[in-house]
Amino acid sequence: SIKGVADFSYISLGVGAAMGLLLGLVPLPIPGVGRITLGLAGVLLVALGLGHIRRTGIVWTLPLSANMVLRNFGLTVFLAQVGIASGPQFASTVAESGFTLILLGAIIMLALIVATMLAGRLLAIPADDLFGVVSGVTGNPAILVYANRAVATDRPDIGYAMVFPTVTVLKILFVQIAAAVLGS
Repeated sequence: SIKGVADFSYISLGVGAAMGLLLGLVPLPIPGVGRITLGLAGVLLVALGLGHIRRTGIVWTLPLSANMVLRNFGLTVFLAQVGIASGPQFASTVAESGFTLILLGAIIMLALIVATMLAGRLLAIPADDLFGVVSGVTGNPAILVYANRAVATDRPDIGYAMVFPTVTVLKILFVQIAAAVLGS
């Protein structure tokens, strides 16, 4: 039925998110650095694990239609929140430092994209997969949305899914380690 295809369990979503938040609170000792936590990356790791298991006494998967609705809604809310929350700081930073930080950010992002594209082409990764990999490496779901509209396959989603979780966890850990090392 149509309802059965779009129906999902709020309980599994809530339980999975709670388990991920709890995992994110567990302090991990790093020699020479101190203790760090996974934070919200714990939710991502638990979701990956539960998605792999697919079902225990609870069904841990989302139907495709529900997945697409939540993904698009989540992206819209995320972008709106980032814009609203960052607007005043963005304007004051541009006023103070001109476009120096914007230019620096654009250069860093462009270098990351070019390096990823070159590595992907050297490894003969197909373009539609590579678009997903680039969006995963940059952690930018807006690039993924554009890539999905630009190509006729679902391969960008697969490239994104292969790269994004690892890169996200590494970024979260890197920032905490860098703050501990540089702050001391």
